[in-house]
Amino acid sequence: MKLTGLAIAQHALGRAAESDAALATLTANHAQDAAYYIATVYAHRGEHDRAFEWLDKAVANHNQNLFTIASEPQFDRLHDDPRWLSLLRKLGKAPEQLAKIQFNVALPAEK
Repeated sequence: MKLTGLAIAQHALGRAAESDAALATLTANHAQDAAYYIATVYAHRGEHDRAFEWLDKAVANHNQNLFTIASEPQFDRLHDDPRWLSLLRKLGKAPEQLAKIQFNVALPAEK
């Protein structure tokens, strides 16, 4: 998480070299277990192709963080890309898929 935040913060501050260094370290040391977080960095940087490449790796690795994908603010920039909805459908998280889930919550009776 530290390297993810560092890469994003350095990019936001206009420090491209420092952002690239943090991302390179993150990728070199955590490619298998942090594909989702690597994708967030690329999405923040506006590098859509690389973001989707790493999201695909996260899906292939069954990354546990994918459960938050629909609400992750770092991916907001990807929402207009046609690949976004396709990815959500693959994960069962597209709006029409989520709308079909029925929630019937029964509250316990008061005593």
